Amino acid sequence: MFPSNYPENSTDNLLPVIDVNNISIIPEPKQLNSYESYEEEILSVNNILTDKIATDEINFPPHINSNITPYPESQTEVIENHSGTDILTGELIDSQRIASQINPFPQSDNTLISARDIGVLNTNQTWNDFVGDFDSVDYYRFHLNTTSDFNLFLSGLSADADVDLLEDKNNDGFEEIIDYSIASGSASEEINVSNLDPGTYYVKVSQYSGDTNYNLSLSATPSFNSGSSFNSGGYNSIYGYGLVDASAAVAQTINAPTPFPEAFDFNNWDVEAINAPEVWNQGYTGQGIVVAVVDSGVDYNHFDLAGNIWSNINEIPNNGFDDDGNGYVDDVRGWDIINNDNDPIDFLGHGTHIAGTIAAQQNGLGITGIAPNAKIMPVKVGNFETIAPDNAAAGIYYAVNNGAHVINMSFGRDFYSPVVDDAIRYATERGVVVVMAAGNDGSSFPKYPANNLQQWGIAAGATDFIGRISDFSNRAGSLTLNYVVAPGENIYSTLPNNNFGSRSGTSFAAPHVAGVAALVLSANPFLTPDQVESIITTTANPNQVIV
Repeated sequence: MFPSNYPENSTDNLLPVIDVNNISIIPEPKQLNSYESYEEEILSVNNILTDKIATDEINFPPHINSNITPYPESQTEVIENHSGTDILTGELIDSQRIASQINPFPQSDNTLISARDIGVLNTNQTWNDFVGDFDSVDYYRFHLNTTSDFNLFLSGLSADADVDLLEDKNNDGFEEIIDYSIASGSASEEINVSNLDPGTYYVKVSQYSGDTNYNLSLSATPSFNSGSSFNSGGYNSIYGYGLVDASAAVAQTINAPTPFPEAFDFNNWDVEAINAPEVWNQGYTGQGIVVAVVDSGVDYNHFDLAGNIWSNINEIPNNGFDDDGNGYVDDVRGWDIINNDNDPIDFLGHGTHIAGTIAAQQNGLGITGIAPNAKIMPVKVGNFETIAPDNAAAGIYYAVNNGAHVINMSFGRDFYSPVVDDAIRYATERGVVVVMAAGNDGSSFPKYPANNLQQWGIAAGATDFIGRISDFSNRAGSLTLNYVVAPGENIYSTLPNNNFGSRSGTSFAAPHVAGVAALVLSANPFLTPDQVESIITTTANPNQVIV
């Protein structure tokens, strides 16, 4: 039965559990192997269960978008990536555009002391330059604020060049080698170092023979098994790791030593609660990230969403052909799995509300989503009453295969589904972060698939305005899972036909976490799902949760 304080304004409460005479209402049996709302699953106080999934209401590689790679403003700019195309425009680079045309002081970086200062290395950074007879060595200096896994890739060589990772322990101008790569000929060089301590380091690119341009790619991601964490509370069987914290998550992503300075956005209390405006002020707004809403569809015409709806640029609209060969004709803005057509419009509001929480535009109207520059991919798989497991799985496959980086799944069921499990595993293995609602039974553990998170994905429970765990929210459980909590009561967001409204349920907590995942990936699109999930859980704040 519903908890005593189950929100009356919630569309989760569409069907009653007990009538006015306190008599149990027993739902009629329905077709097995279909998904339905959590609310329908708990209609009976006798806990009559059917094998159904419920709406939870009350890629990066290979999907990396290189155009969001940050570049140092005062140093040599990047002009090409590993494929020989311009990162900003996607156009082919003229092979004659060598580094000496960009850097007016080609030999100003040929000693340890005069090394180019990259600053704090957080996201992937790529540099293009030249070594040869008249400029035989280039030095780069970078800093790490937290223990990190360091990766270096030197490519685009036409002659033999080598690379070293160095430090100057005594600050005396003399280098000590940490690691090196000396592949022969024009073969690419690579260095990977795990758990590199905070400090100042140097990269040395040197000529071995001949003259060559080069592409130097450097990245550092926090070492989650040994690096610092803003969360020292550990896992709790009620609220998991705590309240999701966008500021702390993105700060850790870019190796900042502390969360960002406080900021305010007066449109949404839930946005404030998870510190999203602090992240926007640092320039991370979900840009370049696609979040698939696998749900009841999305009102893609809503004025607060229309500018952030994903578009399949490889498909020509309404020509009756499958231009991109993905198996879906004219799927320019998503797909309706139920009706097998290209119109994933939402008539019920569940998916539209979720989409607004994730990525409503920051346009001074309506609301602002957690990641206001992310793109929403509408994938329609069901409604409040039924979502078939095959449809749910097909929706996940569509999202993964068409470029989603994050998937929001605000539904679940009581029993395991191998079809859905295979689809979630497929998504994770291809670099897609899957966020799932924990369920609204008020039970001590999440529903499936959120209860299967030892392997894939991250689950979201719900809190209210003051950070108290919602009575209806399923708890984390004693088995350690990737579980956090997020605002899930009286969440104000977009509804069909340019409307807005408040709804409650873990369905509406999950998109806050999906939005934070988009912010994290906009700060470093090279993170794996495991790394994103680890960042979100280790930076969640247990001190902001009231039990």
